[in-house]
Amino acid sequence: MHIIYHNRNRANPEPEGAEFVTFDSLLTRSDVLSLNCTLTDNTRHIIGGPEFAKMKNGVVIINTARGAVIDEEALVAALENKVASVGLDVFEHEPKILRALRDHPRTMLLPHIGTFTQETQEKMEQLALCNLKSCLEEGVLLTKVPEQRDVNAPR
Repeated sequence: MHIIYHNRNRANPEPEGAEFVTFDSLLTRSDVLSLNCTLTDNTRHIIGGPEFAKMKNGVVIINTARGAVIDEEALVAALENKVASVGLDVFEHEPKILRALRDHPRTMLLPHIGTFTQETQEKMEQLALCNLKSCLEEGVLLTKVPEQRDVNAPR
């Protein structure tokens, strides 16, 4: 298996066995495309009609990020001639799910509950408390999203 990835920033050091590629290269080369990004103005509908057109026939799509990173109307169309199957645990207009996605034989739709284990909840609580302490004591967030401003930045 050869792993390619695209991110805002190239990983340093490069993960062993992984290759950083442009977004277009990711679209044209992937057999399986797994979306794991935050939802921002830049990532809303990052996958839509033009992006599906660039993908290989038979591509498999997995979205565990945020529903609106995929244009679901374009996804439904792509399921007819481009996408072999799709797995989603997030939806563009939650809690509503497009009937065409619900009824399609090549969709796997699951609830977004990956973080609802006791272990994960405890880790999230601990991280939130550490972030709060760091913010209050040092003015620094430990795990901020890159698009977020610094806590002490002028507004």
